[in-house]
Amino acid sequence: MAGSLEAVAMDCEMVGLGPLQESGLARCSLVSPSGSVLYDKFIWPEGVITDYRTRVSGVTRLHMETATPFAEARREALKEDMSGYTIYDTSTDWVLRREANLQHCKRVSLRVLCERLLHKRIQNNLFGHSSVEDAKATMELYLLSQQIRARQGLPCLAGSD
Repeated sequence: MAGSLEAVAMDCEMVGLGPLQESGLARCSLVSPSGSVLYDKFIWPEGVITDYRTRVSGVTRLHMETATPFAEARREALKEDMSGYTIYDTSTDWVLRREANLQHCKRVSLRVLCERLLHKRIQNNLFGHSSVEDAKATMELYLLSQQIRARQGLPCLAGSD
């Protein structure tokens, strides 16, 4: 999957399971620093899908007809040694919030950061989000944060060389 990359960006889409609408993984996407898609699969969660959340997730019944069963997707993921990766969350990156003039916010959505810093509109499709689009945007923001940190003499984020 990711090989020896210093960073990968991941985004997932969820569906509602059972009568309580608990979240279940329905799509997972990983992209490289160059934006190449390393992994992108619809995944059939363990449980009964009672809400596809299509307006937000973009996931439909048709997508799930050919989805990889969760147990199989988990085995695929376990082949990859993820111990060398650090989790980075764009919504809590104070460097990006400051650059976007949103330092008064504790968390900022991916959509807002993309509009303010990348001058891109994402998550504006009538058919829901795309985890590939969101993962690519996350990677762009991660790389931008690294550039800002280097320019300002701040420590780079963990997991980067």
